[in-house]
Amino acid sequence: MRWWHKAAGYAIAACLLLTACSSQQPPAQNSSVSQEEEMQEEGQTLTVINPESSLSNSSNPPSTEEGKEYQIQTRLTDFRLLSASKGLAWGSTRSELRLYVTQDNGKTWINISPAASVQFPNNPQYGKDLYFVDTDHGWIVRDSLGSGEAIVLRTGDGGATWKMTSLPEADDVASIYFLDQSLGWILTKGQGPDSSEAKALYKTTNSGATWEKIMSTPILPTDTSVVDQTLPKLGDPVGMVFTDDKNGYITMVEAGLPALYVTKSGGRHWVKSNRFFEQDKFTTCERFTVGEPSFFNSGNTGWISFGCGRENALKYNGYFTASAGKSWTLAPFGLPWQAGSHGNMTTTFINTKEGWSLQGSGLYHTLDQGNSWTLLPESKKLNEVLDDYPVVVKIQFYSSKTGWLLVEKSDKKRSLLMQTQDGGISWRVL
Repeated sequence: MRWWHKAAGYAIAACLLLTACSSQQPPAQNSSVSQEEEMQEEGQTLTVINPESSLSNSSNPPSTEEGKEYQIQTRLTDFRLLSASKGLAWGSTRSELRLYVTQDNGKTWINISPAASVQFPNNPQYGKDLYFVDTDHGWIVRDSLGSGEAIVLRTGDGGATWKMTSLPEADDVASIYFLDQSLGWILTKGQGPDSSEAKALYKTTNSGATWEKIMSTPILPTDTSVVDQTLPKLGDPVGMVFTDDKNGYITMVEAGLPALYVTKSGGRHWVKSNRFFEQDKFTTCERFTVGEPSFFNSGNTGWISFGCGRENALKYNGYFTASAGKSWTLAPFGLPWQAGSHGNMTTTFINTKEGWSLQGSGLYHTLDQGNSWTLLPESKKLNEVLDDYPVVVKIQFYSSKTGWLLVEKSDKKRSLLMQTQDGGISWRVL
């Protein structure tokens, strides 16, 4: 049946190229249809503008609709700050990805979604299914959905056009990371009840036009030296990052414990770090969670969050490095336990010293790696929003002043994206 899968892949590619790779966005007369569809969705209200005529290579005069503003309502499920004023936000409507970019602090947004012919049954997560190095260059990965080939979409012009390629024999996507506009990696894991037992790492050096499988976990290993240099068969990948073309890090939950794997060969060989997690310091924890690795500036400094669970609560702490991952130091945050067996991580750092943590409706600030925390003045707007939208989906700060916060209702049907420009003291809905 492989010929059928390939034929289907070619058909999808042709449809995508016809609908998404034109020199400009869909014709203006279709905008009212998509506008009406999105207005039916409950959630965030965004002011959307049609792309500027400069994005079009056509010699035809610009449409009178270009630059026109209109409002939509849509449920956002994730976001990413790219600078103090630029960012991405997205969600899915009837399995169609709705991706928006702002370059003016959320005042206006541009719809840069790929063609609706590529369906997304699950909401993409940043760092897992979607990655941008700037507002122009980005990638979106969709799982194989049983076809045996994952789909990779890429743009180099801010979403004006999208191109597609595939990862043959790829299963579920676990993580995606790009170091720059050209060099990137995609980590996949197998499907089925033993899904954590098969892993593969793909690499591109031409912006995602082609991919090379550079590492895979042997199903029936015959050479133990090879097995010792790959990712483990058992273990669920959480996040991946590279600090240059050689050095990379992958966090996993392995046998129920946080684990960190390190490569110095660009992803071809991996070894487990014995400097990262010390289980004997957490003997009272019943379970653990671990976050994705995050590195700052030159790649020498970074941190990884992890959670200790007891009964129906979680408590977060962090491991920090100042030696490019050669050694890690435990930083007990001293923050309260969070109710719920799978409470979202609500702590974020912009370097190894300064960070924020949202506890209930109170936002705490640290300048000493979480050793001490200062409760910021109460934000009336933040309190009002959290009363109606109590679930914290994500918090990210780009600088000491600018940060975004995504919250949603308990039924997960509506969400709101908020912004601070004074370090968390005051907040507004974007």
